[in-house]
Amino acid sequence: MKRGIIATPGIINRLPKGFQMVGSLSLDEMRYYALYWDSVVIPTNNLVHMGLPQEEAFISAGAIERPNVAFNGSYEGDQVTNAVLSCQGIVAKELVKDKKIDWVIQQFNDELIILDDYIEERNTLRIDLASCLPVPTGEINIHDILNFKELRKTEFIALHEYLDEVYQQALLFPDQALASKKAISNLTRAIEDLDKVTQEGFKEYMKHNLSTVFNLYKDKIGEGVIMDLTVAALMGSPIVPAVTIGGIVSATIKVSMNSTQTFRPADKNLKLAYLSKAKKNGLYK
Repeated sequence: MKRGIIATPGIINRLPKGFQMVGSLSLDEMRYYALYWDSVVIPTNNLVHMGLPQEEAFISAGAIERPNVAFNGSYEGDQVTNAVLSCQGIVAKELVKDKKIDWVIQQFNDELIILDDYIEERNTLRIDLASCLPVPTGEINIHDILNFKELRKTEFIALHEYLDEVYQQALLFPDQALASKKAISNLTRAIEDLDKVTQEGFKEYMKHNLSTVFNLYKDKIGEGVIMDLTVAALMGSPIVPAVTIGGIVSATIKVSMNSTQTFRPADKNLKLAYLSKAKKNGLYK
């Protein structure tokens, strides 16, 4: 199955009253999207268009899509901000119905920030990959990125598949140490493989984080297990500690459970959100 994301054109900050969109995505963040997902949708609107670096080149290469959400009537002040932020929810609400692509909301934040109209509180299982995902940077174009992605398709598919496997094993064996899980071994190898082939293909690259928020109730493997997980989730207890990936500086995997706000229209899906943040000082040569 192809994997797609619906992303915001910038980084969202939560304010005491409302939200704020801070700048547009960087070129490295655009490359990250294009490299790790098959379909990338970044909605815009007829009120305020937030442009993206090399936007036309990315669109013409088929790396991203920018559907336009039309709003009617007069908007001002916070109404404009809320309308802009609602674009992601409006587009995602329709796309998540498409079962041919695994559509998930993506934001560059530590938490999912969406408007109240789309919020649902759920118990979730979260897998954090810190400083794990290499993205080429420097003087390269989108076609180089896409050619590399096609050439190393097997490695990128393996990464996503092993993330799903970690989720399944965490539900089946919640008390087993993370380092002893076969899925963690497979995921670690997939990350190391991506790191190796990126070093071989590019002179410079940056490491990105990825947090995947899974639906705790997607597959009820056992009522007893689910009840134990739910209690731990409500208490905010980690299911397992972080595991360091050998050979990659600062790279770690962590699995935890939380009660968190999620995207209501996706409540039947396996994955509820992707959250990312680039490692600011993670430039490798």
